[in-house]
Amino acid sequence: MAKKWFTTMPKKKRERPQDTGAPAWMTIYGDMVTLLLAFFVLLYSFSVLDVQKFQQIMSSIQISFLGEQGIMEATLDPSRGEMIELAVDHKFEDVLVTYQEVKEHLRQEGLEGMIKTRIEERGVVLEIQDQILFDSGRAEIRQEAQVLLQKVAGIIAEVPNQIVVEGHTDNVPINTAQFPSNWELSANRAVRVVRFFSEQQKLPAKRFIASGHGEFQPVATNLTVAGRAQNRRVNIIISDLNFLDGETRQNE
Repeated sequence: MAKKWFTTMPKKKRERPQDTGAPAWMTIYGDMVTLLLAFFVLLYSFSVLDVQKFQQIMSSIQISFLGEQGIMEATLDPSRGEMIELAVDHKFEDVLVTYQEVKEHLRQEGLEGMIKTRIEERGVVLEIQDQILFDSGRAEIRQEAQVLLQKVAGIIAEVPNQIVVEGHTDNVPINTAQFPSNWELSANRAVRVVRFFSEQQKLPAKRFIASGHGEFQPVATNLTVAGRAQNRRVNIIISDLNFLDGETRQNE
């Protein structure tokens, strides 16, 4: 009987699905091109950018991304289209240093939970809710609040800056013999704080400005109880103006 010869076909290897995405080098190349484009756009903007605004933007960017450690240094000469060694506005540096010192002082005194701090264009702001300092509808400083203000006075005594004290209320109307409106209440509270600093803590009265804003500069909605509580506040602003420098100029 004749042998039957059988041939077996070789098995085909299963093809692996190919990756349809871009190769790794293409991603790196795209990132590099994007960075180069941003770099040349930035170079072009140097010739038309206002120097002061650029410095403020650079400082804000640094605080946002790098925290409060150090200052980016940059200086522009747009009239020549050049970039030379850069330096941020010294006034902002002073404000930032003051802010850091205030934060540290509040931390050491255990007041971080009672006093909010922030940097604004006008200087360092210390925000205190009204219920800490005053009873409802009144302007007399509470006895227990005087200890807090004594510690704040210690901060103020360490800096030469002009101090602005602002009173703010919510929009709930008040109409008493002493306070016909929120204007009088907010202004009276600011004045009481200033008098405490000058008369009881012996800080120079001419360093201070007191102002009342009523309900017209809210920081939150007046439609909720929590929002109205945030709006009732006293702001103590350590101004970016150096009071001693101003006094020196007046005496010259």
